[in-house]
Amino acid sequence: MEEEFGCQDLLAFADLFLVQCPKCKNCARVFTPQNALGVNESIIVPGHETKRVSCNQCGFSKDKHPSKKSNHYEFDFNLFEQNPEADWYFGLPLYLQIPCCGRQLWFLNERHLDYIEAYLKKGVRPSNTYYMSIESRLPKWMKSSKNRVQVLRAIQKLKENI
Repeated sequence: MEEEFGCQDLLAFADLFLVQCPKCKNCARVFTPQNALGVNESIIVPGHETKRVSCNQCGFSKDKHPSKKSNHYEFDFNLFEQNPEADWYFGLPLYLQIPCCGRQLWFLNERHLDYIEAYLKKGVRPSNTYYMSIESRLPKWMKSSKNRVQVLRAIQKLKENI
């Protein structure tokens, strides 16, 4: 099946964050407990449900609840603006990150990593991407043909460590 590009934004991958466990530094997950398997994604509005960080290695677990804002509940997403290499709820460092081409390459989860890898492997990429799409927001250094081999090699290293 051909991968569709140009219509995904980062929220499409924000149902699961792979992060470094604050206790043991292994891979932990940040997710919505009511939708832990990604079932019925349409009923979960990102940022309005309790989030949980959980580590299968050491058993660490912690919940975070949204704050009441006037007549609804939501999370403050300033964490992303302060540090895009961390999850949006607990501020924990993303597990899928690696230095590459003098910068930091990061991904929220495996689906995000696979999506970007497929996009970068494309010989001819769509030029009519929506301005808020992931593809249009990728830094130029990642999309540059001179860095393609290094970026794809870094992605492969991350895949080996999952």
